[in-house]
Amino acid sequence: MILALDSSTPWLGVAAVEGKEVLFQVVHYTRMEHSLLLLEYLKVIQDRFSLRERLERVLVGLGPGSFTGVKVGNMIAKGLAYAFRVPLLGFSVLELLASQTRRLHVASSFEVIVPVIFHRKGEIFWSEFPLSSTRLAAPPLVGSPEEFVARYAGETGVLVVTPWGGLFEEFEKAGLSCLRPDLAVPNPLELVVMSWEREESGSFENVFTMLPLYGSRVFERQGSR
Repeated sequence: MILALDSSTPWLGVAAVEGKEVLFQVVHYTRMEHSLLLLEYLKVIQDRFSLRERLERVLVGLGPGSFTGVKVGNMIAKGLAYAFRVPLLGFSVLELLASQTRRLHVASSFEVIVPVIFHRKGEIFWSEFPLSSTRLAAPPLVGSPEEFVARYAGETGVLVVTPWGGLFEEFEKAGLSCLRPDLAVPNPLELVVMSWEREESGSFENVFTMLPLYGSRVFERQGSR
């Protein structure tokens, strides 16, 4: 069984998959209760499907996003992987959004997918992904929504992806091409799909040597470039 967790954004996601069968899936909107809800959903999975007997891999969203959400998700994922001695693999939530978007028919009309994550008032994260790639090749970019609009105004080949309704309205009003917010909610099942693709390419990574993408760490990386 593969267990996928993402608590980088208010859309907390948990999924359990065995083979091609989805055993459990939930996306729960929350701003303050990531740890409580994540533990509750893990208990449900443990009660229904013994993790000790069936768990084969743990997947986790690395951020960027909510500092508390990213920290909680990564600590729990690492604890599970260590306790059950199973591989652990992490993905940026920006990679997740790019991956699930490229599977939509509407994405075929664009050359670049640009997922956007709200961090705090006046500050967002984003990355550019060519339609054929969902690997995070560089640290996320950081700026204000106004800077984002100025950067991409007039870019007809760019599809902006964000689940935040307020950002969607602001970007669409500025003339940017945007995916509907309801289609941009992070889906934990996409982590499973991405892990299959990573496995096929032989490019597994050990998340114990990786660091989550906290907001401050994004700034540190930007400053060192």
